[in-house]
Amino acid sequence: MINGNAKRLWVCLLTLVSAATIPCSTFAQSPEQGIIARLTKETHEQAVACGRAGPDCSVTPYELCASNGRYAARLATPFSRVASAATDAGKSGRRLDRVTPGAANRWGVGIFVYPAGNSPAADAIQRLEIRRQGQSIKPTTSTVGPITVKNADGSTKQLSRGFFAFAVDAFAPTADITVVFVGAAGETTCVLEQARLRALR
Repeated sequence: MINGNAKRLWVCLLTLVSAATIPCSTFAQSPEQGIIARLTKETHEQAVACGRAGPDCSVTPYELCASNGRYAARLATPFSRVASAATDAGKSGRRLDRVTPGAANRWGVGIFVYPAGNSPAADAIQRLEIRRQGQSIKPTTSTVGPITVKNADGSTKQLSRGFFAFAVDAFAPTADITVVFVGAAGETTCVLEQARLRALR
């Protein structure tokens, strides 16, 4: 479990790192490269509506690669950030005012990786890359930090979590991609097929 102060610090760190290091050109793409894109007023409204529809729209499609019980991974895009925030706001009764289109766009596109919950095989992420068409794509920025997790017997252990930012064309649905996780226990992979990539926003 993560205490509230540590969680807020982690969110602030990722926000500052992403906002400072991900340029607008990250989102440059041609129409055939897919529909992960900068939010406009119209698509921001669509993301809010998606979030109000619930987790099946705002969260589940962005959950990636339950890799051998080692990691829980989630793709973050401008659209998914607004949608998931709208879902959270609906649950808590708070106003949705912190994830504006400008903020969501500045935070860019990337993959959050946590140790898998309630799994004896949960691992500490160290690095992540994407492989497509024989090429290895490295993150534009990586942020890895410690996290304390509970074991089934109630004891705790220290692992790590991370956020790995990528240029949006790494997720273009023109080819399948392989997400490669490298942790203390070695390498594990999973494949995102073109049909899955085409469904992402």
